[in-house]
Amino acid sequence: MKRLILPMIVLLLVSTTFVSAQEIPSSEFTIKLSESELILKPGDTRKVTVSILRSKSYRKSEAVLGLSSGLPEGVTVRYEPASGLIESSEATIAIAEQTKPGTYMIILKGTLSYKSKGATLKLVVKEGAAEAVSSLN
Repeated sequence: MKRLILPMIVLLLVSTTFVSAQEIPSSEFTIKLSESELILKPGDTRKVTVSILRSKSYRKSEAVLGLSSGLPEGVTVRYEPASGLIESSEATIAIAEQTKPGTYMIILKGTLSYKSKGATLKLVVKEGAAEAVSSLN
């Protein structure tokens, strides 16, 4: 039994170190999204978590979130929070009723210490209106 426990502990430590090394960049920072693709209809709103993974040299840098690409007519993106010493933010993507169906690539970016990096979000706008949500009280 003792012979099995030590290799299991070593394996656990090695796998944990490997996962952590993948998450934290060795230099600068990276931007990660909770979703890489959204499929929405006009009238829909969805939230995507924007995570900022920082190296040691960027830990104390304030972030400013924005866009590196233009938005299609009728699409809005709002960050909460949009700036500060943040680890993550919620980006709310809203599709107006007049938005044309299609596939759009949107680059959500973060700027830290005058350096910008982004992550691409594929936005698919389908035909039709969003389904109404009703609640019974």
